[in-house]
Amino acid sequence: MLKVSNVINNTSAPASLLSDGGLNDANRFLRDFHKQAIVEANKARDIEADVINQLSGLRADLAQKIKEIKSLSGDFKNNVEKEKENTRKCVTALEEALAVVDSDPSAIAGKGDPYVVRLGVERQVERQIDEENYLHRVSKHLSCNVAYTDIDRPTSTSRTLDAS
Repeated sequence: MLKVSNVINNTSAPASLLSDGGLNDANRFLRDFHKQAIVEANKARDIEADVINQLSGLRADLAQKIKEIKSLSGDFKNNVEKEKENTRKCVTALEEALAVVDSDPSAIAGKGDPYVVRLGVERQVERQIDEENYLHRVSKHLSCNVAYTDIDRPTSTSRTLDAS
């Protein structure tokens, strides 16, 4: 494009041609068009360089966040479902112990004692709550990381684009 512009700019029309209208006008239109094209191409090059730099920074940040999230994936391996099932079994055992005591009050002894079974249910519920709290803390930590990634970097890129 620059070569074509240089050729057109350095070409002079013979004096015998009309200064307004005719071939001289075509030469002037082409000269103006190529000047404007060069200006626009330079702007595009500058904007592209700025955006590419910003996007490269975003890519590096995103790659780092992905690594962090992958390292957290082991934290999401939890036992919540297993603890729920164990709690369900303990509650069922408590119901059975209470039903046995209702039918035969003398059956209150050993592992079948409703008080002992209730203590087991309480312990199991505490385990389940601990597991759920752990999962909640991990998900909260992950959401904080995602919020940092979503909020912090894209605004700097949009500011760069707006300035250009």
